[in-house]
Amino acid sequence: MSFCDIAPRWSHDGRYIAFLRALSDERYQLCVVDARLHRVVPLLRPEMINPDRPFDASWESYSSPDRLSWSPNDRQLAIERTEWFRFEDGAWMPGTGLWLLDIASGALAPLALHKTPYHSLFYFYHTPVWSPDGRYVAFVGEGINGQRAIFVHPLHAHQLPQEIPPRFDVYTQSDWPVWRPTLPTRADPQPVLAFRQGIVHALAAPNTETIRRLQPGSAQQGAAAEIVRVRARDYLATLPANQRSSNIALRIGDIVWRPDGRALAFVLTPDALNFHRYEIWTVDARGRHLRRISPRDGKGYFAPEWIGLDKVGALSPHGSRFDVVVFDLSTGRHWVVGTIDSADMDWSPDRSYIVYATARNRPLGAGGTTLKLLETGLYAATQVASARVPMGLPAKKE
Repeated sequence: MSFCDIAPRWSHDGRYIAFLRALSDERYQLCVVDARLHRVVPLLRPEMINPDRPFDASWESYSSPDRLSWSPNDRQLAIERTEWFRFEDGAWMPGTGLWLLDIASGALAPLALHKTPYHSLFYFYHTPVWSPDGRYVAFVGEGINGQRAIFVHPLHAHQLPQEIPPRFDVYTQSDWPVWRPTLPTRADPQPVLAFRQGIVHALAAPNTETIRRLQPGSAQQGAAAEIVRVRARDYLATLPANQRSSNIALRIGDIVWRPDGRALAFVLTPDALNFHRYEIWTVDARGRHLRRISPRDGKGYFAPEWIGLDKVGALSPHGSRFDVVVFDLSTGRHWVVGTIDSADMDWSPDRSYIVYATARNRPLGAGGTTLKLLETGLYAATQVASARVPMGLPAKKE
């Protein structure tokens, strides 16, 4: 049996990387490794996540990728696990629910499961993201035909994990949830969630893409509001006349807040299946100053990540690999800092390293990890103020 390590995710303190060890028998094992990829510690036994739906953590996707998620204090991980559904005719179908793993004790607890019997559409829960104050976890619910909705679970409420309703009706498509990284204040006591919401007007009409904001638990005016709306005709107006076409299907994705919570970067594309047409745009938190920051050079750019307040990193397809590109918003310059093997990657909290998955397999028992590091030559101090506690790794489990 062999393995390949995937879905790396850096802890907030930058000391550890959680990942999944994908075994050749289609099982996955949750592991953690130190930031220099020296000591791998398995956290759970290998298990099947979903036999009908591969775990896909690559950012080369028009919808929210699967991911692991650290709690703000790095004490817990939110993960996907198999959840079985039984229908009235006796048939069974595998879906996924979300669970919490306590790192120190190894204890597992349900985070978001489905009701029994289940009569809605969203059999697959994935992409958990923690609010910076640790009070909420947002995630995506997905149906077998690609329907997607945003769910928000208050962690300290008495609500059962099986009783979480979707935030919006099934006639919209919502994904890419991301919390504003700044902690709530006395004047603004609720965390802010941004997410993509697609609006289909009619089957033959061009769609509209929006980024919306939500403050769960807040009754203030504007707690749920639209940040920015992009219509097909507005996007076409930004193109040269010889590139305009009525055959356009806009898509927003890869939404990420600036560290100070005052702006967002995101992907906008007229063709979700052609990554050479993906572009990086920015907008402020009030929906103003919408602008494209990546060139229209036919290379394509996606997976933006803020590097401080005035730079944005991104990926660009380069053959079978991906260039890591940095855009300087103050000068308009951009440059390549390196090339990585896959879009299954994560930036370190200070942006000095990227950890990424490779396609290389190793025999089980060979030790080490197939993950690799790219040193970016960059540095941006972490600006998110949250409670940090040292994370002691558990003893290695055989």
